[in-house]
Amino acid sequence: MKTRFLLIFWLMSSLLILISCKPGRNNELAQRVYELEQIGSAEAEPDEIREIRKDINHWEKELNDAISAGKNTGRYYRVLGLKFLDYKMYAPARDSFSRAIEITPENGRLYYYRAVTLSRLAVLRDNDEEKLAELALAEKDYLKAIDLEPKYMSPYYSLAILYIYELSRPFEAGPFLEKYLKVERSDGRALLLYGQLLEQMDQPEKAMDQYTRLLSLSGYSAEKEQAALYLNRIREDSF
Repeated sequence: MKTRFLLIFWLMSSLLILISCKPGRNNELAQRVYELEQIGSAEAEPDEIREIRKDINHWEKELNDAISAGKNTGRYYRVLGLKFLDYKMYAPARDSFSRAIEITPENGRLYYYRAVTLSRLAVLRDNDEEKLAELALAEKDYLKAIDLEPKYMSPYYSLAILYIYELSRPFEAGPFLEKYLKVERSDGRALLLYGQLLEQMDQPEKAMDQYTRLLSLSGYSAEKEQAALYLNRIREDSF
């Protein structure tokens, strides 16, 4: 009996693998446990197999319940964080996203939203040291979001904004804007921003390409009006 409980304890460490498997796998596992117990024994006891299977099913149900509860808790904190963000309650939003990240640490969008809250909190700080610390954390979270979900474009643009306007490191924004615009090709704000950045980097021809691309978009926008002015200025300066 003692051996059986020790074996069951050992098997609990592998039950997470079984959770996604077919129900028949429990029967197979119980049979294997029983065979291990019966090494050196001449007789088989099907009742003991059923008892082991019952113990396994009990613990599997508890693990399933715990996993479901964890997933629900993660969703709860994510939704709560978004609500706090909507109401501009940035500190509790940050804390909610942090709790959600503890539960689902591979979700890149949670890092993105936490970075948004951190950057907005930083802007409100009077203390420069606290502001820089939070901006550094925001940068780290944006980069983590990109690493986890490279096809999710929002962190690329937001990180570029952070580099240009908050961290005063505008030239680091270039690669992120470029990648962003490969996907979000009609984002007028990003096209205008990238054109301005290229001008700062003394690349007027590439800046003109961005402004021209922006002007080719349909409809009117304030960004298009600015792009036309910048384009004319570059042309005049080139003469």
